[in-house]
This record gives sequence, C-alpha cells and structure tokens, in this order.
Amino acid sequence: MSRELWNPPPFGLDVHRARIDRAIGDCAERGLAGLLLFSQESLFYLFGYDQIGYWVFQAVYLPADGGSPVAICRAPDAFSIEQSPFIDDVRVWTDDQAESPAEMAIGLMGTGGGTKVGVELRSHSLLARYWSELSEAAAGKVELVDASDVIASRRAIKDEGEIEKFRLAARHLRRSYEAAEAMIEPGVRECDLLGASMDAMYRDGASPTAIHPPIASGPRTMSQTHGSATERAVMPGEPLVIEIGAAASRYHAVAARTYVIGEPSKPLADMHEAASVALESGFEAMAPGRSLADVARLAQGELSERGFSRAGRHVGYGTGIGFPPTWLEEGRIKVSDETPAQPGMTFFYFIGISDPEHETCAYVGEPVLITETGYERLLPYEAGKWRC
Repeated sequence: MSRELWNPPPFGLDVHRARIDRAIGDCAERGLAGLLLFSQESLFYLFGYDQIGYWVFQAVYLPADGGSPVAICRAPDAFSIEQSPFIDDVRVWTDDQAESPAEMAIGLMGTGGGTKVGVELRSHSLLARYWSELSEAAAGKVELVDASDVIASRRAIKDEGEIEKFRLAARHLRRSYEAAEAMIEPGVRECDLLGASMDAMYRDGASPTAIHPPIASGPRTMSQTHGSATERAVMPGEPLVIEIGAAASRYHAVAARTYVIGEPSKPLADMHEAASVALESGFEAMAPGRSLADVARLAQGELSERGFSRAGRHVGYGTGIGFPPTWLEEGRIKVSDETPAQPGMTFFYFIGISDPEHETCAYVGEPVLITETGYERLLPYEAGKWRC
C-alpha cells in the first residue's frame, strides 16, 4: 500500500525488511509457525513502530510462512501502526466487543496439527492477565512457547546504522552531564540537576529516554541508582550520584558518575577510588571472543583486593532500544555469563559500591561499544572530575 508516512521507520526500508526476513528464518529453524510479538522494542526494531500505549493489549503476529504481519491494537494506536510500510493488516479491538484481543490473536494462527507459536514472554507489555487469556484461548488449538530471545538476540548485535545512533546518544549524554555538572554547588537540589540534565539532552535533539535520570545525594545514594530525584539539597562532603541514559531514535547510551562538593570523608574517597580502578581494570578483557565473565572477574578481583565486593552481582548490561520502563537488553557482564563479546554489542559498564555503615554509595560507569579490534569508550569516566 502506498501512503505518505509522517513517522517513517528510523532506518532504510531495506534494513527493516532484512530484519523481518531474518526473524522469519529464525522461526522456521525453530519449527515455529509464527511469532507473536509484544515487546515494543521488537516492534520498533522490526517495523519502525514507535508509540507508548503498550500498557494495553497490542501485538503483531509474524507468520513464518512469509505471509503478511497482522497487528492487533486499540483504535487510538491503529493510525500509528499503519505508518509502518510493513503492516497493512491492522485489527482493532474495542472495550465492549465480545471477542477478547487474546482470542483475536489466536484466531490468526493455524490451529491443530501441532501448531507451535512463539511468544515474547519476557516483555513488560505482556501482562499476566493477557498471558492467562492467551493460554486459555489457545488450549487445544495452538502450542504457545517462550521465544523471547528470537528478536532480543538479533538486537544485541548492532549494525552500522544502529552504532551511529549509539554514538549520537552518547553525544546527547555528554551534553546532559555538562549541564548538570555546571550546576553542582552547595544547596543545589537534586530536582534542579534533573531539570538541567533533561533540558540539555532534549535541546540537543535527543529522543525520549526510557527512564528519567536517577539522581541521589547523601544517604539517598543507598538507593543505588534506583531512586528518583527529590527536592533534597546537596551538602558539602556527601556523595552525589547521577545516572543518565540519553537516547537517539530510542537507542540508549548510559553512564553513571559520582561527585562530592569539597572534601570527601576517607571512607567515601576510598570507595570512589576502588570503584574507579576496578572499572578501568575490566577493559583489559573487553575484546571480541573474550567472555563477559572475563570482564567481571577482573573488576570483581580488583574490588576484592581493595576490601570491597560486588560478589554475585553484575557490573554491566546491554543497552539499545529502550521504552519505559527500561533501557536494558538481555546481556549481563557477570562472573557466571560466559557469552563471548561480539563486535556491535553495546553496554553500560559500571561499578557500584555501597557502605551501609556510613550510608554512602559510589557508582561509576560509561557506555561501551565492542569493536572488531577491542572496544570504544563513548564517554570515558574521568575519576579526577569527581570533586566539585
């Protein structure tokens, strides 16, 4: 169907078509009749569909026989999804109809004869309620299996176009930190820093970020970057942790920095130094073919030598396309993950240490790209800048 697109896909049509074809091939290799897609990240990756109404039932069924994808959504989202050049069949469900959207979805699939369909179970968009309705509607007709990794595994390796988005996101990230750092002084409120960081990234052309920057000071840093900014004023000598994820066409670059106004306490200074040195140590193992576990072991070993520990916890994760509530991808930099690094992987690599006795925490981290020969640091953490 020929139509003028007011919200075209982020990459060339040939790029998206190739992604769809690979997904169809992956389904066929697994013996799947098709794939029921719920993840907004996957819908954006494949079809260029960008919207935020995925808290209600919406899905795209991608048949493995090469047939046309079919979307099921609410009326407010139909016009947006019709913007995709790859989806011509959009079925709208309403609040008062007798047939549930789950029944509509099952009706798209061939039934009987051992029909097996993959579903993205690891998706924030697939509520437990919807999964229950799908399972009930599929009983005796279709076997639904977890196929969450079909698109997620493809998304983990970025092509050149995606890498350029990642680099652009890192530029927005730099602008955001520069704006926040310019405001750090005694008495500045966490929310003031939040406003400055977000204003700067969006003025620089960033797309909406999946998460507002977590910002915390003093004892609030014990939230370990899972706390939102408040009206609390930052005082001299206490830690200030700012984690920012900036996005370009939904591709996220993420960093974490710790600051102190004036002279830090010895426990805080020791903690920050340990985190900074441990972060640097892990880069020795960042190269294609080396496992993510190798990076984690080096970082964890350095922390241990300095009397600190993140035992049992990861020191990084994959980032890429992100919609609320997360910018995380599947990969984890942790001791138990022997996945080999590959060119095109993008990570938020970080070290975080907390000290409950002194109610302080330090986090340092940066966005990293795995290249053909090693790695690229897109916004290197500068330990010498932490004193303001």
